[in-house]
Amino acid sequence: MSFDLLNSIRQAEKSAIEKAATEAGYEVVFNVADKDPQKQAAQIQDLIQTRKVSALVVIAQDGQQIASSVSLAKARDVPFIAIDRAVADQQNITFQITGDPVADGKLAAAEFIDAGKTKPLKVLELVGALTDQNAIGRRDGFNEALKGDPNVTAVSQVPTNWDPAQALDGTSNALQKNPDINAIFVPSDFLLPSVQSALQAAGRLAPIEDPKHVFLVTIDGDQNGCKAMKDKILDADVATPVDDFGKQAISAITTALGGRSVSPKSVQTKGLSLDQANFAATSSQVWGCVVA
Repeated sequence: MSFDLLNSIRQAEKSAIEKAATEAGYEVVFNVADKDPQKQAAQIQDLIQTRKVSALVVIAQDGQQIASSVSLAKARDVPFIAIDRAVADQQNITFQITGDPVADGKLAAAEFIDAGKTKPLKVLELVGALTDQNAIGRRDGFNEALKGDPNVTAVSQVPTNWDPAQALDGTSNALQKNPDINAIFVPSDFLLPSVQSALQAAGRLAPIEDPKHVFLVTIDGDQNGCKAMKDKILDADVATPVDDFGKQAISAITTALGGRSVSPKSVQTKGLSLDQANFAATSSQVWGCVVA
């Protein structure tokens, strides 16, 4: 395995892959690139040429720059399985499974549209790293779904580069410049603590029943999101199907090592909408709630 970083969702993805690999009788070697595409390329080269791995499961730090690693794997006949983040070189990968970021953005927007029917919303939209198809897709799906809705208006968009410090500063600045913001779209639970800190500093972190409450929706379904749901700070979360990533990745490796083509070659799985109304019934299906 070669991961871009190791946060809570990556820990869950790692566990899901290790569980499926163990059940299949495989041994796992794990590397993390610490958000450095050059380091990731060097690690993958070592895995292929020195460690002689039979297959690769990769979350790319950069979907474009990973192309050299995909080519190397292809040349050495090592199945290359991309998970979570789409890669640019779709021709030479063996299999890819990701979430459906556009669909997830639309699911998040649906929560805003529903809430806007009772109270007009002025939304601060956070955006992840623009090198990441997940970030771009979530942004585009969210904006597309909101287009033309008279009750929900995006008044500010803050780039975060998936950096909690940038998310904190950007949210704080936006709240100061636009004090009428009463809703925030957070494209990953990874950034939720930063948003909560900014709201708290502005005196606006309040539970759902409080008139000062800022309507919040996130994506991922991690421990931060589940705790905020339980605390009634977060209105909704679109949970990533982490377990499915692990099962399908290992299944694809077994197929490829058996000399067969993996079909379909690319799969997208949309998230599960978790909100206050269905939380009690649905949270057991969400990876972050199970470990929270």
